[in-house]
Formats: sequence, C-alpha cells, structure tokens
Amino acid sequence: MRKSLVLVLALFAAGTQAGVIRITNNTGGWDLTSIYLSPFGARSWGENRLTEGDLVEGAELRLEVPSGIYSIRAVDVDGDTYTRLAVPIMEELVWSVTLDDLDAAAGSQYAYPSGSG
Repeated sequence: MRKSLVLVLALFAAGTQAGVIRITNNTGGWDLTSIYLSPFGARSWGENRLTEGDLVEGAELRLEVPSGIYSIRAVDVDGDTYTRLAVPIMEELVWSVTLDDLDAAAGSQYAYPSGSG
C-alpha cells in the first residue's frame, strides 16, 4: 500500500517535467539489440528505442522522456533480457547494464510479452 502511494505521489509531482535515461552497455561484450521503455501501467513494451543499430560494449543510449514511472527492458544479441520495473524518472536515471542484471540471474520472469507489442 505504501509503495503504491509513493508511486502515485511521484506521478502527480512529475507533471510535464522532462526526465533523462542514460543506459550504458557494460555486459562484457554482448551487444544490446533492443531497448524498450514502458510507462507505468502499460501492458506492452512498445517500440524498440535503438533506432540506429545495436548498443555495443561501452556505448550509451540517452533518452528524454516525460517525468514519470517506467519499466525498462534491454535485450542482447542472444535474446537474453535485462529488466528494471517501476523505476521513477524524475530528473535523470543512469543504468549501467551488466550481466548481474540478467533476468535469468534474478530467477524471475516478467509479465510483459517479450519484444514489442
């Protein structure tokens, strides 16, 4: 209950401010082929945000989004997924994607369908 209230308050406070997401590939050589961003409450991942090719080791993607709560999914060249759910983006979020972020490493499955949709 308290977590839900915090999320609602964060969304209310966000208004129309801009947030920035910076995602860096630090997976040890596995290119990221897709990055998906889903607003809080959405039922799909939406479009791939990598519009200019793969995110290679050490490269960074910078996205400007309206402030709010988002879930983020990265997919590597082998189809492995790296997911962060319900992340508040009020100003700037920096995510250095590593092998520790692998969904399989966390032993969990996420409800959204894989890929876009």
